[in-house]
Amino acid sequence: MALFGLGKRPLTFGLDIGSSSVKAIELIEGKAGYALKAFAQVPLPRDVISEGSIKEPGLVSDAIRECVQKAGITNTAAAISVSGREGIVKRVPLPKVTAKELADAISLEAEHHIPFAVDDVFLDYQVVGESVNAMSVVLVAVKKVKVLEYVAAVEQAGLEALVVDLDAFAIQNQWELNHPDGGADEAVALIDIGATVMKTNVIRGGASIFARDVPFGGHNYTQAIAQRLNIPFEKAEAAKHGQEVGVSWDDLVPALEAVSRDLSLEVQRTFDYFASTAESERIARIVLSGGCARLAGIDEFLSSSWGVPVEIARPLAHVEYEGTEFTAEELEQAAPILAVAVGLGLRRPGDKSA
Repeated sequence: MALFGLGKRPLTFGLDIGSSSVKAIELIEGKAGYALKAFAQVPLPRDVISEGSIKEPGLVSDAIRECVQKAGITNTAAAISVSGREGIVKRVPLPKVTAKELADAISLEAEHHIPFAVDDVFLDYQVVGESVNAMSVVLVAVKKVKVLEYVAAVEQAGLEALVVDLDAFAIQNQWELNHPDGGADEAVALIDIGATVMKTNVIRGGASIFARDVPFGGHNYTQAIAQRLNIPFEKAEAAKHGQEVGVSWDDLVPALEAVSRDLSLEVQRTFDYFASTAESERIARIVLSGGCARLAGIDEFLSSSWGVPVEIARPLAHVEYEGTEFTAEELEQAAPILAVAVGLGLRRPGDKSA
């Protein structure tokens, strides 16, 4: 399998195995760009996946199988991704060496930068900058047990995980599809807030310069609503998404605002950590994706909190969908939750250059 694709050119279908749902998307490439061929989403029961770890493999495999069948995808080659604290991404400065010398030394170098035993992780890397005497390398390490549990769930569903990526890099892939300039030379924070994990990837000039996952997500909002209104979690989740369950939006606002303040503080901690690792680097803008990005007014609230422009991701902005069963309105509504899936759909085995 190809690990942690720091590259981006596609030809598998994207399979996003998230904490609250499984999403499958198939993109086809033509002379004019990419077109949507198939897409489906299937919900997962609560806590089947928690903070990026699979707790009920059988239920996850069933959902994967159902999702792929629902989408009508016949290709069995999937690109998947993982997230959570078992993954480490670090930008490491090194003396300039040859490609072979770097490959030979990477395991030894990793021992100085990751908190896990090297034998317990899959390692990958990519050179992202060079000067006369120095080079900058993005080092990626993910615990083998985490990767293998996701691969096993996919295989149990009758598929092959030919590419294993990180959520943070998948988000970057879809960003680059829609922003060919890579955001020019400004630092852009791509933040995907799923049900239980918030993934941050700061990129500049087409390269990742910082990535971090923290356990915070949409379930924080749902739990706050449930506690404040003394209603079941499932009813609170439906109310959060604007469904008619006998709860007014005004009743939700205090809980939503309280958790949004917590979210703002959590992101600020991430930015402070980033600032401690990057000299004179400032976040120029933020792009939100994930289920929380669909909360009304979240971009304006966070922009006012951080003093930085905040926009909602549009991963299908440069993907053609005419001739599919989906309407523009449906895809616009779903877009924020598709960032990881689209990024995975833009992958193929062997597309990384390290």
